[in-house]
Amino acid sequence: MPRYAAKEEGIGGASSRAMLRSIRLAGFRCFEALQYEPGPTLSFITGPNAQGKTSILEAACVLLRMRSPRTTSMGELVRFGGTAFALEGIHGETRLSIICTPPARSLKLDGVPQTSSREYLSQGQIVWFGSEDLSLVNGSAERRRKLLDSVGLQLPEQEGTLAPNYGRDLKNYDKALRSRNLLLREGRPRREIEAYDIPLADAGDRITGSRQRLVAAIALLAATSCHGISGEVLSLSYLPGADLPLLEALKESRGEEIRLRQTRVGPQRDDVGLMLNGIPAGSFASEGQRRTIAVAIKLAAARLLARENTMAPLLLLDDIFGELDPERRDALLAGMPRGSQALLSTADLTGITLPAGSLVHRLGDGLLTPA
Repeated sequence: MPRYAAKEEGIGGASSRAMLRSIRLAGFRCFEALQYEPGPTLSFITGPNAQGKTSILEAACVLLRMRSPRTTSMGELVRFGGTAFALEGIHGETRLSIICTPPARSLKLDGVPQTSSREYLSQGQIVWFGSEDLSLVNGSAERRRKLLDSVGLQLPEQEGTLAPNYGRDLKNYDKALRSRNLLLREGRPRREIEAYDIPLADAGDRITGSRQRLVAAIALLAATSCHGISGEVLSLSYLPGADLPLLEALKESRGEEIRLRQTRVGPQRDDVGLMLNGIPAGSFASEGQRRTIAVAIKLAAARLLARENTMAPLLLLDDIFGELDPERRDALLAGMPRGSQALLSTADLTGITLPAGSLVHRLGDGLLTPA
């Protein structure tokens, strides 16, 4: 039996209970300064729109993963009129800090400057959900590939694991693909183009194997989450961008890629098929069903990361309730991964049954107050 199938499912399977204990923002988005101490389980941030609820969750993501789920430009995170932002927090027993004066940044762990991001990124994982994730269901295949990459990049790198050396393989594949496509666009001799076939195929086949295992693992967990929220049947399937081993697929597609001047097969064309109650979800799911599917997939990703790593990921759930009816909202909260820490933002909690131990703060005029 594969290693990943033998582990206990759920957040409770993680061997370490590292949590985000505090986070401090300075010059970040709309905040001149803000300090927040979430609880150990579910922490809600409520309040009117345009107060910065999403930005607090975004700050937690940047603190732990050095990137934003909302923008690729770190300059957009700097408060208007400022030149830099700073984030500091305690995750588990470690103090993390990041100071960014775009494009430069500095990292510290327990006050010690870090010359590499490797150790810094090993401190914690996150799973983000925002309204933009509804496009996981009916958006482009790129969105679904990015989900797989986000999970794969936060998994252990060792051989024999679910997605070994996933980051290295992505980097090598992207480098070979860009070089190969450049030669195709320039109409260079075939022998120059084929020089990249073996490195492309080697990394590509490894990515395909990892993604196949990722989708199989996520599918089981997402089906359970979806059924718990709505009683519906969700299935996921991996749709590889090549039907043959990649080296063979490249040979088969030579005529087409010369005509179109780009590589036509490989992981850059992968997709994930989504079916709800036996019907293609992208074409027929309602708004509420799309949100249910997207949330179920993100909760599945969280359970998988907890199962494969030594710590549970931090769940950052922005405007999670959206178009969900009260019954689905209550079922969602009741079915949150056991033992998980989650930060959730919503404008209003009226009519929502909060699980025991939930912490609620209200945000207004740049201040967080217990509700």
